[in-house]
Amino acid sequence: VQPPSATLLSLFGYSLGGSVVLEYDVSPVGPYTEYVTMGGVVGLGRVDVGDDDIIVDGRTLGVGQWGTNLYVSTQVAEDVCQNVWGVPAQVADIEFTNEGKTLVDGPDDDDDDDD
Repeated sequence: VQPPSATLLSLFGYSLGGSVVLEYDVSPVGPYTEYVTMGGVVGLGRVDVGDDDIIVDGRTLGVGQWGTNLYVSTQVAEDVCQNVWGVPAQVADIEFTNEGKTLVDGPDDDDDDDD
C-alpha cells in the first residue's frame, strides 16, 4: 500500500522501480543482508507556498524510492525495521552466490543449459 504522504512519480507513463540487495558487514544490529523491491520513485510530502493566507502553490519536499517488499536475513533486523522505522520487513533466507556471469533476481526458471 502506497503511503498517503507519497505521490507516485512516472516518466512517460511508466513508474520507475527496481530492486536492491545490501549486505551489511557492520550495523547497530549486527551483520545482516537486505533485499528490497522498489515499487517506484515517489515525491514525499508537500508544503504550501504563499504569503499570509493566500496559497500560491504546493511543492514536493523530497524524492525517494518506495519499497514494496523488504526482506532481511535476521530476526533483530526485522524487529528494528518494524518497531523503529515502521517498515513491514520480514525475515528471509538471503544468500549470495558468486558463480556465473549474470545477476539473477529470483529463481531461474530457464531449464536450458545454454552456457
